[in-house]
Amino acid sequence: MSIRRRISIVAAVAVAITVFLVAVGAFLAARKQVLAPIDESLIERVDAARRVRAADIQEGRLGRPTLGLAIRPSDFDSVYYQIGLADGRTLNLGRDELVLPTPSSGDLAGPGPTLRSVWVDDVHLRIAAATNRSTGMYVQIARPLTEADATLASFAAMLAFGGLFGIALALGLGLLVSRNAVKPIEALRRDVSEIARTGELTDRIEVVGDDEVAELARAFNELLGQLEHARSEQVRLVRDAGHELRTPLTALRMNLEMLQRHDVDGDDRQEMLSAATEEVEELSHLVTEIVDLATDRYEAEPITDVDLGEIAQAALNRVRRRNGRAVEFSSDGSSVRGRREALERAVTNIVTNADKWSPEGAAIAVEVSDNSVIVRDHGPGIADEDLPHVFDRFYRADAARTTPGSGLGLSIVEQIVSEHGGRVFASNAKDGGALVGFAIPSPE
Repeated sequence: MSIRRRISIVAAVAVAITVFLVAVGAFLAARKQVLAPIDESLIERVDAARRVRAADIQEGRLGRPTLGLAIRPSDFDSVYYQIGLADGRTLNLGRDELVLPTPSSGDLAGPGPTLRSVWVDDVHLRIAAATNRSTGMYVQIARPLTEADATLASFAAMLAFGGLFGIALALGLGLLVSRNAVKPIEALRRDVSEIARTGELTDRIEVVGDDEVAELARAFNELLGQLEHARSEQVRLVRDAGHELRTPLTALRMNLEMLQRHDVDGDDRQEMLSAATEEVEELSHLVTEIVDLATDRYEAEPITDVDLGEIAQAALNRVRRRNGRAVEFSSDGSSVRGRREALERAVTNIVTNADKWSPEGAAIAVEVSDNSVIVRDHGPGIADEDLPHVFDRFYRADAARTTPGSGLGLSIVEQIVSEHGGRVFASNAKDGGALVGFAIPSPE
């Protein structure tokens, strides 16, 4: 169901409920006004009638209502009287012969007259009843509500007609208003559908006004910008990955072709096989790095409190066990909220990078303080022109082109730290070597 129809239906239902409540209230108020004079007359007469003497009733003079009862039957078209005597007899008197129903104990429980509406022989009656406790008798006087019912029925018909007209009018106005209200939404839908059809993520939706639809258009433009950036990054990653893969694949193919086409023996054969093995290992490492960079394999990992000093110490221990590298470590016990394995990978990549550039025998220093990790090596440092590109994908400085590596290690660090809302940094130490690290905001 379209939004336009929903708005129209909701408007019609709201008006229908309002009309119904107003109509019920108006009908009850009108009914009260119609019955008020009838009730007043009945109460006045039944209150006077219950004071009649028992002797007057026994003499039968009740048949002439002007005697003793103070009743003026000419006030009504039809009037019915019932008197219940103390000895249990019931006298139904009046100008029309209609037997009134015997009142219940509840109808006579109060000290004053009571009123009720009943149907007797298809006649709608309004009955006033009262009792005389001194004589033990009760009196009922009734009159038909034919005229009152006719008046109320006409009024109810008017309310029903007016209500239906109001609902129909509300439905029509709802359609009209909804058509104008959803025009911006319809325009937004057309623009989005066009972008989805063409796939042009560079297109943007025109934002008009400052209402909710305009906010939605702005949010969609932001989403388009993110998608455009993601697509460009994807294209760049594929292009750069293809470039990086081409070199080891070419070298591997040349070695294999040489082994297939020529008889290579002895040391040369072993050297070519070793080179091919190294190329395969480099390819395997490079593919792993690309997959890690292109996919967030840590997404399913839960977010917990992570001790940065603990994961930095673990990374240093691995380097020390692998090549006996001397390490220096200090930590203030900083703890952040994040994914443990992802942050451990980031620290490991920085420490591994420092290990690659530090000369043999030189120590690697790791400092953990204020929710940051700073790793220092004692290598040649980073050239000024290379500093802005340290964390770029596949970027390798001139000095690094002869060293092993994919150029993705620090890019993975930057990606992980960004996902944790932090920042990465790189600089040169004053007394030599490079400083590389990251900082994570404190948990709130």
